[in-house]
Amino acid sequence: MGYDDILVNVPLVESDHQVELALTLARQFGAQLTGVCVLPEAARLRDAVQNPFILMNKTEVTDNIQREYDEAAKLGAKFGAAAERAGVSHDWLTGEGDPADVLVHTARLHNLTIVEQYTTGVDLLWGAATQLALSGSPTLILPTGWSRTELPQRILLAWNGSAQSAAAARNALPLLKTASTVTLLVGQNREAPPQRMRLPPLNIEKYLSRHGVNVEIADLKEKDADAGDGILKNAETFNSDLIVMGAYGRSRFREWVLGGATRQIIENTTIPVLMAH
Repeated sequence: MGYDDILVNVPLVESDHQVELALTLARQFGAQLTGVCVLPEAARLRDAVQNPFILMNKTEVTDNIQREYDEAAKLGAKFGAAAERAGVSHDWLTGEGDPADVLVHTARLHNLTIVEQYTTGVDLLWGAATQLALSGSPTLILPTGWSRTELPQRILLAWNGSAQSAAAARNALPLLKTASTVTLLVGQNREAPPQRMRLPPLNIEKYLSRHGVNVEIADLKEKDADAGDGILKNAETFNSDLIVMGAYGRSRFREWVLGGATRQIIENTTIPVLMAH
């Protein structure tokens, strides 16, 4: 098992390190790498020019939209050249709209999406990292200012037996296999089965061992609202360079209500996090 199709967000405010890490992963796993550039301003301008109550110069609007597309094309050419040098099969996409919406849509046919911790101009609730992590697409979130481009070697895997933590463990297997150290941080699962059910245990150690991943065990002492802080503290204690965890939240119409640990991690992590919902 590996990553066959990797998607990386390449914003107009370009991030070379983000692309370099994506190239490292694509090289390691023989993956197709797709870069996507989202143009939120172009979408806003198109909406505004169609509003009869807003007076805008249509020629000027068209020029501004074209300017964004020209900038995206330059980034695409740079991305393609870097992929060619790395010997990585690649593609380039451009979309208009809210970055979170465009990225969630595009991620559906990729088995790993790489995105920055915050999307410029978008708050946490509506940020691309949050929406992607809760969409079902495995998401690698890079903290602001992260510049390392090598594969992670000291991984902290947060486990509580939930469907979300199981999804994260499964989707992180390619990275877990290449790590030198994997620490299994065991917490409590609050989702108790109905009393009439007696479920067999989920043996995550045995599962990982079958895939060639040996782990060291640590206990997550913090509970509930403090779990996110506990995960971050353990990551610091073990000098981890990647956290793997489930993304917790529920949909209320279009609004995502984040679980406490998920919010805490996305807001405060200083190392990459791979999340799955």
